[in-house]
Amino acid sequence: MMRMEAVGGSSRQRRIRFLARSLKWGVSICVLGLVIIALVSVLSILVPSFAAQIGQAAISIDETERLLADMPVGMRAALATLVLVTLTLVSGALWSLRNLCQQFQKMDFFSLKTSEAIVVLGIWLISYAVFDVASEPVTWLILGLDFAGGERIIDVAVDGEEIFCMILGALLLLFGWIMREAALLAEENRQII
Repeated sequence: MMRMEAVGGSSRQRRIRFLARSLKWGVSICVLGLVIIALVSVLSILVPSFAAQIGQAAISIDETERLLADMPVGMRAALATLVLVTLTLVSGALWSLRNLCQQFQKMDFFSLKTSEAIVVLGIWLISYAVFDVASEPVTWLILGLDFAGGERIIDVAVDGEEIFCMILGALLLLFGWIMREAALLAEENRQII
């Protein structure tokens, strides 16, 4: 009976290690893909001729579409900055998830390093959600800078993505704080024994 439990425990641990390792490498590939997407996106916004070559000569938000070549360089630079910050926040969240999977792969559940990885992931997700809400009206403002006063539109919208990221980030933040307390209690128990 004891032997079967020990084998089952190692089987569970192998599954955890396998899934954590698979997620770590999958997320690593996603981060690499996001870096490439960020470079291509920024380059296509800043250099309209490059954007035309890859078939993205215009930027669209809702029903509004503007040709990148018609926009001044300063406006394109501001839009490129918004895109770069957004993709950096997403990459940061994914990299934090990768670090968390790396801790789980080591079977390191109740340590301060693991709880810190959970807290950092929550902070990245909350930061992304807040920035995503704020960036849409700023993008509208940038796109309409060269329009006449009566033609400018600013649209503020919150959709399910931002709400989901905000709630998930807050839950991960709370879970990370709880895991930190559990890690401290586990350390106290080890010192007593």
